[in-house]
Amino acid sequence: MPSPPLAALRTFEVAARHLSFTKAAAELHVTQGAVSQQIKQLEANLGFALFHRGARGLTLTDKGEDLAETAQTVFRRLFDKVAELQRPEESGILTVTASPSLAVKWLIPRLGRFHDIHPEIDVRIRPTGNRIDLVAEAATIDMAIRFGQGPFPGLASRAIMHETVFAVCSPELLAKGPPLRRPEDLKDHTLLHTESARMEVNSMATWSVWLGILGARGVDPTQGPAFPNSYMMIQAAIHGQGVGLTWATLAEDDLRAGRLVRLFDRAVEGSMAYFVVCTEAAARKQKVIAFRDWLEEEGRSLARGAEEEHRIAQPS
Repeated sequence: MPSPPLAALRTFEVAARHLSFTKAAAELHVTQGAVSQQIKQLEANLGFALFHRGARGLTLTDKGEDLAETAQTVFRRLFDKVAELQRPEESGILTVTASPSLAVKWLIPRLGRFHDIHPEIDVRIRPTGNRIDLVAEAATIDMAIRFGQGPFPGLASRAIMHETVFAVCSPELLAKGPPLRRPEDLKDHTLLHTESARMEVNSMATWSVWLGILGARGVDPTQGPAFPNSYMMIQAAIHGQGVGLTWATLAEDDLRAGRLVRLFDRAVEGSMAYFVVCTEAAARKQKVIAFRDWLEEEGRSLARGAEEEHRIAQPS
């Protein structure tokens, strides 16, 4: 069976959105009769009805609703891509993938600063815990922020932030709970875990590895609830549900705001870092370069702030 004409599908998408052939005709700059004829031909081509035609107007059939949802998504993405390609290369839409935790806890709160510098670039964040094939998705995704050690074969990459891991809890838990003066005191507290860290071999964001590096004894590193990602674990720590182990980047804003406190003045320097990753072709785009450079500066600012806080915390 031949595929239906694209023009007819476009007419259907508009008519389904308005539930009116007359309004569809006005948007498409054709006659109402032309819209009606195209819909009839499309229904004949497909072999099923798209609309119920009643005295009170049009309603979509079940199959019509299903097709309309897909058609609206496809045409919206198509027109967004056309609009992007018509803009100068240094402007337009920039689609970036990142883990949900990094997006929520670090990236999104800072995007306003990037927009102030580059109002011509519209950043679209696509949060995902999966590692997307940037070559296969090059038409829809410009770059990714990935956490790891590298290298990333076949891709351009640059480290923007190196990480440390430390323990955190809410101020209320620290004030009212059993003492937390040294890592061994964790035996009297609930430990909060993330499933994503547990899936990584020898991750320093797991209690067993972190406590082992510090030489802390007598603490059961397996007890306590686990959460799907770091963002949820941090929220549990903020609400006093236990002690969490976090990467510095994800906890920075909550520490500054006083929602969390850092424990023990002990941290483990990680071998992991956040990288900007993209295809070689994307790495030459001005909008990608602008966002990458801005991310690098934000990373340097984070490092400078951490060093300053550590210096102030040291006894004189």
